[in-house]
Amino acid sequence: MLRLDKPTLIVAPTLAIKQQWKERFTELFLEGKQPEWLSMDITQPNFITVTTYQALHGVYQEASNPDDVEGEAGDDQELETDQETVKSDKIGIRRNLTEFGFGTLILDEAHHLRTAWWKSMMTLRNSLQDIHVVALTATPPFDVSALEWERYVELCGPIDLEISVPELVKENELCPHQDYVHFSSPEGEELQMILRFREEADQFVQALFADGYLQELLENHPWLTDSREYIKEILDQPAYFSSMLIFLKQVGSEHCKGAMSILGMPEHTLPPFTYEWLEELLTGILFTDERVTDTDNLRKRIKLQLSQIGAIERRSIKLLSTAQMNRKLTHSISKLAGICEIVKFEKQLLQEKLRMVILADYIHLEDLPASSGDELPLRRIGVVPIFEKIRREDGLHVKAGILTGSLVILPKSEQRLAQEVSKRQGIEIEWKVLAHDASYIRAELTAGNRQKMVAVLTEVFSSGDLHVLIGTAALLGEGWDAPCINSLIIASYVGSFMQSNQMRGRAIRVDGNNPGKTSSIWHLVCVDRDVADPGHDYALLSRRFRSLVGVSEKEDVIESGMSRLNLEESPYTPRKIKMLNERTYERALERDRLVERWQRAIDKGREMEEELSTERRSLPRPFYLPHSLKALSYIAGFTLLGEMFDAVRFFMNFRDVPVGGGLWLGLIVGMAFGLPSVLKVVRLYMKHPSVESSMAEIGKAIYLSLHHAKAVHTPYTEGMIHVTADRMGAYTCWLTEGTTHEKNVFMGALQEFIAPIENPRYLINRRAGSLLKRKDVHAIPHEIARKKEYAQFFHAECEKRLGDCELIYTRTIEGRKNLLRVRMNALSAAFVKKADRISGWR
Repeated sequence: MLRLDKPTLIVAPTLAIKQQWKERFTELFLEGKQPEWLSMDITQPNFITVTTYQALHGVYQEASNPDDVEGEAGDDQELETDQETVKSDKIGIRRNLTEFGFGTLILDEAHHLRTAWWKSMMTLRNSLQDIHVVALTATPPFDVSALEWERYVELCGPIDLEISVPELVKENELCPHQDYVHFSSPEGEELQMILRFREEADQFVQALFADGYLQELLENHPWLTDSREYIKEILDQPAYFSSMLIFLKQVGSEHCKGAMSILGMPEHTLPPFTYEWLEELLTGILFTDERVTDTDNLRKRIKLQLSQIGAIERRSIKLLSTAQMNRKLTHSISKLAGICEIVKFEKQLLQEKLRMVILADYIHLEDLPASSGDELPLRRIGVVPIFEKIRREDGLHVKAGILTGSLVILPKSEQRLAQEVSKRQGIEIEWKVLAHDASYIRAELTAGNRQKMVAVLTEVFSSGDLHVLIGTAALLGEGWDAPCINSLIIASYVGSFMQSNQMRGRAIRVDGNNPGKTSSIWHLVCVDRDVADPGHDYALLSRRFRSLVGVSEKEDVIESGMSRLNLEESPYTPRKIKMLNERTYERALERDRLVERWQRAIDKGREMEEELSTERRSLPRPFYLPHSLKALSYIAGFTLLGEMFDAVRFFMNFRDVPVGGGLWLGLIVGMAFGLPSVLKVVRLYMKHPSVESSMAEIGKAIYLSLHHAKAVHTPYTEGMIHVTADRMGAYTCWLTEGTTHEKNVFMGALQEFIAPIENPRYLINRRAGSLLKRKDVHAIPHEIARKKEYAQFFHAECEKRLGDCELIYTRTIEGRKNLLRVRMNALSAAFVKKADRISGWR
């Protein structure tokens, strides 16, 4: 803005952030004084004009539409709206903005610009001549739909500069921090509901097996009586077909073996029976399969029984986890106890220096007692229940307050400071003693003081004795500037990239009054205990962690993803949950080491890279080439000895050839014929001395093929593909050169190659040799499989690096049979952990 030196329009999403622009600008450059050329009103534009998206939307929208207000809301709408718009003269305001001559347009928190506000901003931008757009955000909307991303880029342009978290920590723009996960499990009524459903589901399954009608129904199914005829249909639903075979195998039906033999698959390749497979089977029978012949109304009876236990949701069967169970986990009351544990721990650690914020999704004002003695049991998560839990808990010794758009509560000891601050802000606030606890006061909110209440409470929180402030993610989760925060509990249910990063960003800002500041960010998760799948809440948390960057607990590296916390895997028993939380508290005690650990990790890298991370057990077998090569060595050795033996026996048939000469001649001939096998093994050993090098060779084949297909344009250079292994058996691959787009294309292709096969146009089949009787089949990534020429190029590259390979086109009859076999094998390995896309500082 200063370099361009042209009239500038700055647009922010809320009044609070709009106000921050004025405050920071005057504090940093103008000694706190507001000049005449700085306007906060779009009806009176000046050299620098600051406004909100809502105000401009009111000017540029064609018609008033209540659905055009963007944002998140709690129990009441907390996103502030700008009232500066003069509704009676929209045309005049548009004309003034167009004719004023703005040369710079700054779009703050630009990730909001995807739907309604996007339309208004596009209209504004197109009306301005020679405009430079500067879009700012800490959370680009990477996880939105393709259409919304295209809109975003159309307005803001492609990303010109990305400043990563490690760079900001290195430059002391963000403080060292760490994420911690607090585990809990359902208790009381929540647990009883889950156990009751599981018991009823078990009884249903037992009755289903005892009743032979389902077995008879499947044995007469056309897919099993004439599998060859229906291969195309089967290929479209391989999981459903597998579930049929798995069920029949479980009940001992011979029809399973017949279908397997037609496909050329041994029976032992079928995975064991589980409730997941039964869910797949019943969903198909009841809702999708039109070829089921049901003369005994079996489907009607099954549907009735499943409906009675609540196991039908949106035309699918749920025997393990229902939507109601998912809600019980994400909204579990057990998290309230976890919040109190964390508050107690942080207070003991930081004492009076504690400045904790707790963010929730809803207020639940009705849970605030109306009078003393009116305290009802707390049954849900929200701002008021969290405040009440802390207030009622003995032994915490913390001063807690509430800040939302409709409710503000402070300890009475902070009233004097709050009155002083509000007086300086030029507003009047009336405080009343809380009806059920005289040690707390509640603000009377009016239209005149509501807008500045955030600034008042922020100053009280920063300079007073308030230890804990509880609010909604809608009001405080974005743009709120309180650098004093050193502990954050995210009690929100969201898992999106944008909102998670916004909330976490409140705690990791540097504090000028505390140069050595470090922060702890606490995440709450309620897990389904004693079962392999920890549940919906854990899945949401894992999704959230894909975008959260921090120091790994395994070693001093900076990366995203939940694996960096080095947590125990499921199932989570009560004993394991207790052990995990105790270990987390032990780690959180080491705040003084955070600065040192961040520094060591920062020194190891230069920039953030998109990576693919996987465990060794989930890698396809080409990555185990060191083991395959041992077998190839034996083959080469036997080949050499066999050729030598045949040659010696041949020469010994000639009487004139002495024994010694025959042996030498046999050795020479045997080596000549056996040498290609030996050289092949030596060549592969040179390329694949370790799993890491094998993965790098696969990466090289993929990148060269992508370059040949013009999907990437940066030429390949040796060393641009890096693979590392940590002590825990995890392998990480990344590309050191190329654009961000090229790195994403490469990672996507590598992930396709590693992932279980779905429906690719081409397969690559690595033949491991006649003695091993084994084939390794993988999907050719779709960017390479678009043309036969590209697939053939990839095939040739694989032959160089993996040995003999076969290219299979899956759109023929035989190709479909091959695809069906490998897809069913992939389904049988569904329990293997998939490769994760993460970011790492390298």
